[in-house]
Amino acid sequence: MKFAKTFALTAIASSALMMGGCANNGYGYNSGLSNTAKGAAAGAAAGALIRSGGDSKDIARGAIGGAAIGGAGAYILDQTR
Repeated sequence: MKFAKTFALTAIASSALMMGGCANNGYGYNSGLSNTAKGAAAGAAAGALIRSGGDSKDIARGAIGGAAIGGAGAYILDQTR
């Protein structure tokens, strides 16, 4: 039961992050995910995997923290290029 709940929460959070990356940012047609969205999704997956030994709250916190760090890192890299 824990695994199913954790998997569902991770899938919902990841899809919300990916869909946010598809938003039109005023530069015309967006052909794919932004690097920020990709970094956030990868960070969420990594955070969830790192915290997978705990209960579902630990996994969700890991996914949220990973998404924040991954998204921020990718955004900073995009802005410095």
